[in-house]
Amino acid sequence: MAKAPRRVCWDACAWIALIQREKLRDSDGRVTEDRDLLCRTVIEEAKRGKIEIVTSALCLVEVCKGPDLKNDDPQKIADFFENDYVLLVNIDKIVGERARELMMAGFSKLKPPDACHLATAAVAPNVTELHTFDEQVARPR
Repeated sequence: MAKAPRRVCWDACAWIALIQREKLRDSDGRVTEDRDLLCRTVIEEAKRGKIEIVTSALCLVEVCKGPDLKNDDPQKIADFFENDYVLLVNIDKIVGERARELMMAGFSKLKPPDACHLATAAVAPNVTELHTFDEQVARPR
């Protein structure tokens, strides 16, 4: 029997880093964090059947950020999500209630979309980790 792929959940910022080929640079222009490479490494593992990426359907709209986005073909963004290794989770009553619980639990810096991503990771079956670059999601206080 084949080993089931590991399931990770991606916050919208992981998709944004991938779509925009995001690299953080220091004041001298040197790359200090290659977020694009980090995300592409996960995608390559997913293409090999080692990982499945669970993500909230909210990401379909949240990735529509950036000054150059209006010049992009809408299908270009859609194509990132139309892969067998990407599992979209709808924001249904269960996710909404879990997100509300998080919001009401005193995490003052947590925004509603971020709560939805955390709730998605919490309720999706067999998710082992959440990938995010957002400090408010990684360490909500």
